[in-house]
Amino acid sequence: MIVFDRVSLEYQPGRFALENISFSLESGSFTFLTGHSGAGKSSLLKLLARLQRPTNGDIQVGHIVYSRLKPRQESALRQQMGIVFQDNQLLNDRNVFDNVAFPLIIGSYKYNDIKVRVSAALKKVGLADKATECPESLSGGEQQRIGIARAVVARPKVLLADEPTGNLDADISAEIMQLLMQFNASGVTVVFATHDDGILNTFNYPRLRLNQGQMVDPR
Repeated sequence: MIVFDRVSLEYQPGRFALENISFSLESGSFTFLTGHSGAGKSSLLKLLARLQRPTNGDIQVGHIVYSRLKPRQESALRQQMGIVFQDNQLLNDRNVFDNVAFPLIIGSYKYNDIKVRVSAALKKVGLADKATECPESLSGGEQQRIGIARAVVARPKVLLADEPTGNLDADISAEIMQLLMQFNASGVTVVFATHDDGILNTFNYPRLRLNQGQMVDPR
């Protein structure tokens, strides 16, 4: 379960990236987060991922209430979340395997566990044969699938996707969408930020719509 309770993010006095946002999502749900460019979609995902702190209000994920979260618990919280970025944010000085393994290395996983998890994640996204390749040598769609593998390699409960199809053509966008749907079918809660009309018109999932930092017609 994800709950935003009257959450605001003020970036200058009287100027809000998000203002008085309230909604709740059930565990295992798939939700589109929509709105124009600059509406606050990325800010909302950053708050959810604990990459930023709200100015007002509170956020809850499962039994974790953010305002009560102790500093030592934050890394454990982030390990429950996977994030897929529009621009991949891959490390081009490392091969595909090492890119996918990165969250596990930070999390101090044992090497044998890392090897098993990375291999499984790459197989899931159809890139098992690309483990030793450099990300720059792969197509945009393949790079985005690497990003998805990295996001799910620690088996998160929540997957946040920030415009993951924004730079891809329609066919590859549909492939990325199908991958995210597969993870959702396994019980992962997915929040997918997008203004891609092709995706929104094809898939009939609940929507949260932002307009100038405010929620419009939640769900």
